[in-house]
Amino acid sequence: MKNTLTTFLLLLFTAALFSQEVLIIKEQEFIDSETGTSQGVNIPRSTKTFFQFLNNSVTAVNSFGYLLQAGDENPASSNNNLDGEIITGNRFVWNGTDETSMTHALFTGYNLDVIIKYNYLLNTPNGIQRKSNGMADYNGVIAYNILKNPKLGIAVKGISGIKIYNNTFYSDKTSGQTWRGLIDIYTNTDNGLSAPSKGTRVYNNIFYTRNRVFNINIHDEECLEGFECDYNVYWCEAGDPLFQVDGKTKTFAMWQAMGYDLHSVVINPGFHDLISFVPETRLDYGLDLGETFNEGLAVDAVWNRSAPKTALQNGVWQVGARVYSASDEEEEEEWPANKTIVFPNPVIDMFYILLTDPDRQYAIAKIYDSLGRFVFSQAVYNGLNPVELPAHMVSGLYTITLEAAGLERYLKKIIILN
Repeated sequence: MKNTLTTFLLLLFTAALFSQEVLIIKEQEFIDSETGTSQGVNIPRSTKTFFQFLNNSVTAVNSFGYLLQAGDENPASSNNNLDGEIITGNRFVWNGTDETSMTHALFTGYNLDVIIKYNYLLNTPNGIQRKSNGMADYNGVIAYNILKNPKLGIAVKGISGIKIYNNTFYSDKTSGQTWRGLIDIYTNTDNGLSAPSKGTRVYNNIFYTRNRVFNINIHDEECLEGFECDYNVYWCEAGDPLFQVDGKTKTFAMWQAMGYDLHSVVINPGFHDLISFVPETRLDYGLDLGETFNEGLAVDAVWNRSAPKTALQNGVWQVGARVYSASDEEEEEEWPANKTIVFPNPVIDMFYILLTDPDRQYAIAKIYDSLGRFVFSQAVYNGLNPVELPAHMVSGLYTITLEAAGLERYLKKIIILN
């Protein structure tokens, strides 16, 4: 495991009053070049610890193991030592090439009251895992996360009471690439256990699939006990959204006939792009889940090793991870007119190109390194264009050009910290 920063901010001290330690890992970058098995960012858990993993960037290529290992796989003396852990505002990226990999990105097994919010997971084979031998977690939540192209988005294995609220799932996987669901709920049978996952609650999420893979896959009928699922938005480019229960495929109508998603809708969420996953308009299809869960990702939130910007739910609750604030429409109108702006600078992971000049309708952005070598390009349009950096880009000085037929080329120098 390689930490690319010169210093590793690790705050570890003893809180004697509460007889536990406090461990905070904040605003760091981790790059793991191991292609085989890696334990990832492996959190110590031999003693009771209040653990927080905040606004970090983790990139890996490992075929097996973890990106963040903040829990146990099996019953052990270290179980529950990270109860109450908080994992928010992080970016997890898997750039491996092993098509059979089920590398775990954000693993928190055998801990309770876990808060997982505001994270962006990109291409992680097995995204978020909640696992135990029959424990019940009624105070934790998985909320306002974006999961792009997982084989398995969220796994609920042998643990009850899991809340999955206001996440955005996107998958271009085919059924040949994955048989798992964007949410998988199942009994933990490891090492002779028989611990079903009961009382899972799935509300206010967006599920977008390009192909007919399972949105929700409930492996065992025992896991239907106390299961709730409603006020979600589903969309499948290839046809009717699919579900699976106890090995039997269900269409959306069949799923509703079981009593689920009776207030949910099948509509295209109309994302501006498939990087930021901001809907073109508010999606007011959600259920008010109370003040505890009313703060989501703002439409302009980014992940650059600082806390992503948030926005409060307002009016009818919106679905998905991104929330339009009451003033967002006014803010969009306040974009400077007749401008070409590239921001932020320096750049970490992603930057934006704002085009509001009707006389300069650029069509393509090209990026060159300090030696003038072409790196990559992307089409651009009038308005706000998010640009995600390829994983292979190294830190340094780069030049962005904006081009279109009949227009003078626009040049901008940027510093990339990747």
